[in-house]
Amino acid sequence: MSDDRYLWWQNALASEFLKAQDGPLVVFIDDDVLRMIAPGMDDPAADLAQAVRDASSLTPGGYFSRVARARRAWTLHDRDAPPPVLPVLAITVLAATRMRSDGQVLSTNYYRRLAESIEPGANDMRVAQLKAEVGGTAFLDVVDMWCTLDEWIGEQDGRVGVSTIRSHERLTRIGYPQSQALLTRSDRAELTRFFDALSIGEVGLPDEKSMLRALEVWTSASSNRLGDTFMAALNSAETRGLIAAVVLACAAAWDGRVITKDGRRRIAIRLGIDLEEWTTTWLFPVQQGSSEPILLGGHLATEAPVSLVSNPPSSYYVSENAPAVSGDRLARGLRLQGAAYAAEFSKAEVIIFARDADTGGWSSTSGITPFETHLIAVAAAELSAVSRVLTAAAEKGWMARRQGARPLLAGFVLYEGVRFTDDAALQKALSDEPGLRALGVAPTLVPRARFVRGLPLDREFAHGHYLLGGEPDLLLPTDEEPNLVVLSLGGKEEIVTSNGFPFEMRRFPSPKGATEIIADGQKIIFTLLDESVVDATPKGTATLGWDKDGNLSAATSAPNVIGAVVSETFVAISVMCRRGRDETWLLLDGGAAQPVAEPTPPVFTNGAGFLFASQYFEAPAPEAAQWLAQRSGTNWYLSRLGPGDPQMVKAAFDVLATWARRPEPSGPTLWQMQLRLAHG
Repeated sequence: MSDDRYLWWQNALASEFLKAQDGPLVVFIDDDVLRMIAPGMDDPAADLAQAVRDASSLTPGGYFSRVARARRAWTLHDRDAPPPVLPVLAITVLAATRMRSDGQVLSTNYYRRLAESIEPGANDMRVAQLKAEVGGTAFLDVVDMWCTLDEWIGEQDGRVGVSTIRSHERLTRIGYPQSQALLTRSDRAELTRFFDALSIGEVGLPDEKSMLRALEVWTSASSNRLGDTFMAALNSAETRGLIAAVVLACAAAWDGRVITKDGRRRIAIRLGIDLEEWTTTWLFPVQQGSSEPILLGGHLATEAPVSLVSNPPSSYYVSENAPAVSGDRLARGLRLQGAAYAAEFSKAEVIIFARDADTGGWSSTSGITPFETHLIAVAAAELSAVSRVLTAAAEKGWMARRQGARPLLAGFVLYEGVRFTDDAALQKALSDEPGLRALGVAPTLVPRARFVRGLPLDREFAHGHYLLGGEPDLLLPTDEEPNLVVLSLGGKEEIVTSNGFPFEMRRFPSPKGATEIIADGQKIIFTLLDESVVDATPKGTATLGWDKDGNLSAATSAPNVIGAVVSETFVAISVMCRRGRDETWLLLDGGAAQPVAEPTPPVFTNGAGFLFASQYFEAPAPEAAQWLAQRSGTNWYLSRLGPGDPQMVKAAFDVLATWARRPEPSGPTLWQMQLRLAHG
């Protein structure tokens, strides 16, 4: 077979789809893709159709028999080049993608769409005739072509990617082209976020049923919805199985990288807030497998490029020339694009923050974590709704933070001390304000059951090992609305509510060894041990020591001392103090004040190849200490010490002079009055 147009399309399609690449290979073809492959043609789809018609046969029941004979001849010779079937397969995928134009994706419509794609502009009588010619037994030749291409891709050992060509238990014929028509390039990019949320790199692939359930959960959030064709297929009983098979194939071929729609590696920017320093910053999480500096274009063409440099052990890059945080950028979103990376922050009207152990402040997160304390920033449009939810469902103690003349987030109200511990109250409040779920004011979506908390053992050796008596909690698959799921623990079934709150496994004591749990059809296992199974010295042992001058540093070949020299007794309490304050004091019972000297930052990690810049230092405190007071400029930062609820106050009064009057009869009243004024 030597038709010139057919050969041209064979080569053009091979160059586009069968080039050297990693990851899943999806032969997705619609009219836009054809225009990209053949940019100089007025109507590439019509030209492709003409090439297929020229290669067709008039034999009854054998419309594709000429191409089928060429395929069989190809199997007997050199198989270095791909099989000569690509134009026919392309037209079958084009027909599948065109089925979405009128929202009808049922299999009964497919052969009509195929006939219309092969002879565009044909009248109804000719379309009906051609539908009969290309369907039935004639399409079995196309099935063989798909199987041959799938085999050839596998023979390349990953050189051109991993095949996602799949069939279906019912759609045994048209399932092949439909499997390639379900995922656009944009969908495939978005699915990398889904695979990351599933922790596939850590816990492996789920089964087909669990994958479907996870897809339903993840795409229930408006920010995670994929293309219309994909969503329609996911919600159709006829094509759900095909969706699961294709997504599983993509997941198996996933290289662990989250990418943007234009193919760049995605850096999900977080917003960082430091309430003590009264600063905001963009946080750029370090990307695994990348140690080289990253250069991103400025937010505007006139702005300097943003450079990102890793600084172990921090989980964030050190950034230079990053744009300032502003209310406008929060409302519109931020994207910084480089050659290989793109950093993105999605526009937001409500931003949930959680404590960040890396920065010592707060960083934005994807949703509410029950029992954790949050900071929430709310734009004016959602202020009333969020306030009603907090009033109805949050623990008492939350408050609106005054931002003063120099607002931290212009156009937003800050609520601090927000904590949710009552699942029923939260679900009732959110049901009254359904629009907030789409904005992230809800427990974080859990697409796949996973263990949280507990006392883990041997994390570097294996996942799912815990200390006996320190069973983990279980997060069940949770979408935007609570639902009932069947939980099987050790062979005993129980129906429980899945609502984003952790299920406490310790309520059902488990024996030593492995315990199997089936949660909503997903099988997961945790193992309880009474000690570590790793018979090795813990990582980091004997890597620090004191030299002959008494300085702590990375251990040399012959350090003087390895270990620690400690006093015989320990102070009753110790407090964590913020570095960089102008002065630090402990306010003692009776009106006395004790100064605290800030130690120099440790330098012993220099020898290990990284700088350690902790934002805090530890100081001993006598039992009489009542408050920690630190001054920065004209502001004092007060932290209540001792038992009871923590209390933190930012004040501008003369703290030391006011505390010194504590022994006076009016001293305690004066102190409390100043604290109330500081609170506003």
